[in-house]
Amino acid sequence: MEAEQSKKIAETGFEAFNGLIGNAMKNLDRLKAKGMGDYGLSGTHTLCMRQMYHFSNGLTRTELARRCGVDRAQITRIIGELLAKGLVQEVGNGSNYRKRCILTDKGREVTADINDRVTRILQFVSGDIPQERLKIFYETLNEICNNLENAEDIL
Repeated sequence: MEAEQSKKIAETGFEAFNGLIGNAMKNLDRLKAKGMGDYGLSGTHTLCMRQMYHFSNGLTRTELARRCGVDRAQITRIIGELLAKGLVQEVGNGSNYRKRCILTDKGREVTADINDRVTRILQFVSGDIPQERLKIFYETLNEICNNLENAEDIL
């Protein structure tokens, strides 16, 4: 009886999805801590730095918040910490949210190393999975995430 009930629960996919996503997040957090610990950075620090790396003219705090999916208050803390470490500088006049955040030479060097680490991890994790399957996976996961974001409307 208990085995039948477990099978029915597993067939819904919710528990499997929840467990897989939770396990993936734990492993990602562990990798981020190990990989960024050398620099005393968190995953959000590196996410911001990786965004700035691709924009030589820099990004405003508002643009960073939108691109990184975090609130502006958290971006303010992150930028403050990156400024203190000498990895970022701000240019321009006006409020902090109008100034552009640009990586310093040291910040570009650190981010280049981080980008190399991320590339190696992605290559390892993707392994022999064909690119078409990965593309479909990410498209499907994006659709699921969008649906989850709107799911509270049905409650």
